[in-house]
Amino acid sequence: MIEPRDQSARRRFAEELDRNFSVVASAGSGKTQAITERIVQLAQSKNALEILPKLVVVTFTHRAADEMQQRTRQRILREHRSPALQAAFNRAFFGTIHSFCMKLLTNYGHYLGLPSPLNLVAEDDEELWEAFIQQYHHIGRNLSAETRTALLRLAPARQLMELGRNARTLLSSKSEIGQCPSVDFAEVHAAIPPPSSKETIANSKAELLDWEKRYRNGWEFVRWPARSSSARDFLQRWNEAFAPLRAWVAEAALCVATKVQHDFRDFRIERGLVTYSDQVALADELLQHPAASRRLREENFHVILDEAQDTDPAQFSVLTEITRPPDATGRWLETKTAPPQPGHFCMVGDFQQSIYRDRADLNNYRAIHRALVRDNFGDELEFSVTFRLDQHQMKFVNDTFRQLLNDKNGQVKFVELQPRPDVLPGQVIRVSLDAGLLPAGEKPKDYQKARIEAQVLADWIKKTGLGKLRARTWRDVAILCPRKLWLRTMATALRRAGLPVSIQSESDLKGDNPAYAWLTALCTIVIDPRNAYEIVGVLREVFGIADHDLAIFCEGDGSRFQIEADLPATGVVSTPLRLLAETRRQIEGHSLFDAVKI
Repeated sequence: MIEPRDQSARRRFAEELDRNFSVVASAGSGKTQAITERIVQLAQSKNALEILPKLVVVTFTHRAADEMQQRTRQRILREHRSPALQAAFNRAFFGTIHSFCMKLLTNYGHYLGLPSPLNLVAEDDEELWEAFIQQYHHIGRNLSAETRTALLRLAPARQLMELGRNARTLLSSKSEIGQCPSVDFAEVHAAIPPPSSKETIANSKAELLDWEKRYRNGWEFVRWPARSSSARDFLQRWNEAFAPLRAWVAEAALCVATKVQHDFRDFRIERGLVTYSDQVALADELLQHPAASRRLREENFHVILDEAQDTDPAQFSVLTEITRPPDATGRWLETKTAPPQPGHFCMVGDFQQSIYRDRADLNNYRAIHRALVRDNFGDELEFSVTFRLDQHQMKFVNDTFRQLLNDKNGQVKFVELQPRPDVLPGQVIRVSLDAGLLPAGEKPKDYQKARIEAQVLADWIKKTGLGKLRARTWRDVAILCPRKLWLRTMATALRRAGLPVSIQSESDLKGDNPAYAWLTALCTIVIDPRNAYEIVGVLREVFGIADHDLAIFCEGDGSRFQIEADLPATGVVSTPLRLLAETRRQIEGHSLFDAVKI
């Protein structure tokens, strides 16, 4: 069989277990398969029974983690019959960064004085925020009285608090804020207006004079003046005059927001509540605790990070710090000493595929990537062979994105896709839309243009037919749209053309949300008390029981997972099963609404 062009890199990633790797994997390059191969090789190593229970595979959705775990389990079951090895694999962690951080906090949170248990709360929980505001009486306590008064004249207290609340990363600020600078607007008033901007500049100067009067007369709150002119010289003078004051306000506001953020987090923790951001921040803090960090690193975790390009600095910190030597101090990226131990940290990502805008910053990914390959701490590998595209589609992608991703002005460098060994010709067809399709003499709205485009495309698809599209049925024809609203427009046009259509991405999948998935699973097992598959899911996800304990309980007999009859024994698995059986008995005869309330 002909091997892919990058097979040597794939072989290195799978077999060199004593090396750290940063893998740049293009779209469709089979990174899940590559990660699976590395884990299988770990299972074949002489110390597999010690490594597998300490294996940490981090993805960014539970679905991806489950898929990777199932693929790997099937390979291990097929190639290794040892019950001890299978039990060791069942103790490995597959999940999201947040669930891993919660695991660390559950086991080691006492080092930080955290309460137990910790429960997840939404980042935007209004009820909790209002409760915090009601008891938060002294905003800006970390500033001097003079600085605090000056700041609150220019920035509303509510906005300062919202700044601290809405920050997605842990804020930090200077410990000392200088005195509020004096302002001088002589250059602004001296600006000579050009004829075209005479009125707007005069209005701006009048607004500024009124603002200066209120500011110098000590008004309690002074709204920033509104500038109505954008003339180049005047705009430059205006910005330069306000720059020192704006910089000072920003610095002081950050100081206040940092305090609000920390106080709000303490408020949540006192009530046993944490957000997703808290989970990561507290785990990162745990790894800077002298005693806790040593104990965690002595666990000898082996981390494999998937979708590394969508990882924020705090998440990177947790995953790299936990793989450093036990006696390491400080932060690796700051001290440049004691990097992750050989073979203990690998990450797979792609600079071209960052999708999580709130947390992703490619500069963070670049920094980790460079630090890992610097001074031989790890090796860079590149998977460029794509298994998704045939020859013509791949050429189209390469020709298009080579111009867009040019490694300039902060843009990433495009990695050319390479063909798989058995690549087929494929085809790319461009449907041209004539400008004459638009109504003459008027400027149509975007939705009107979308309707016209959708109808032309639908008619073209029907005329072309299945044969020329190389499809056997209409199920084999997929239309991708960059926005969900466009799907409805396209579907309407296809129905007009007499073609069968089904929208697959019209709404978010509720099954990915525990609030829906857990309740659905509970209702399912109440109706079907011998549904072992769903019962095991409830025990794992709702009750948090480990696969290891579930395997010991059933001893290979799946029928033991039932809630039709009570279990006489008590234990890690038996007690939740008895609770579920009792709950099911209580709700018999009730309506669905009343049953759910119980």
